[in-house]
Amino acid sequence: MNEDIYLEWKDWDESTFANFSKLERAYFDNISKLVHISNGANILEVGFGNGSFLGYAHRMGYSCDGVESNIKLVENAKNNNYSVFSSIDQIDSKKKYDLIVLFDVIEHIEAAEAEIFLNQLKDKLVEDGSLFLRFPNGSSPLGLGNQHGDPTHCNIVTLSKLHFWCKNLGLEVVKYRGDIRPFIFRHKIKKAPSRIIKLILFKLTEKFIRLISNQSKGILASNLEVVIKIK
Repeated sequence: MNEDIYLEWKDWDESTFANFSKLERAYFDNISKLVHISNGANILEVGFGNGSFLGYAHRMGYSCDGVESNIKLVENAKNNNYSVFSSIDQIDSKKKYDLIVLFDVIEHIEAAEAEIFLNQLKDKLVEDGSLFLRFPNGSSPLGLGNQHGDPTHCNIVTLSKLHFWCKNLGLEVVKYRGDIRPFIFRHKIKKAPSRIIKLILFKLTEKFIRLISNQSKGILASNLEVVIKIK
């Protein structure tokens, strides 16, 4: 795959590296509360892309390193004075993190390599650390667009698969929910009425689908957000 074409397709470049919108800030604030980030926390983002979370973490005063396989993105981050690596193996073996975040990453990891990858992340966590993952919801028809809209996605991830991988690795899913971005309005209060109506309609639709489906459990959202801890 031509990585330059991929970056152009994603609309990522150095001029916008580490920028984040008001919506993204409100979303990252919500994630910070979900995982209880403390002021002195050491954070690692794996697959930092165009650096929006790196920029947010820096703005909030957090200590945050990044890992990214795309060399151009690593160069962009270094040019902006971020502490980044091109692989997890490059990080000091003694360094551990309170929180590791992955936004839209695990679907890029082959299913056969998923447990190896998760075990690498586990090895970089402090004993009471947290792992946060967001990924396309492989169990929902609403996740099809996110899953198949990127040609580099090679793994259809479901909550059930994640439970299995974690069980084999001494990890545990402690929280999970649907992606809350469509319902955030803190960045623009005028959007509150429409977002509240959207949330109510979504909940009703989810209940209806559960009623007529053989699968009574599960989340309908297009993305899943999961918090994992070491058992």
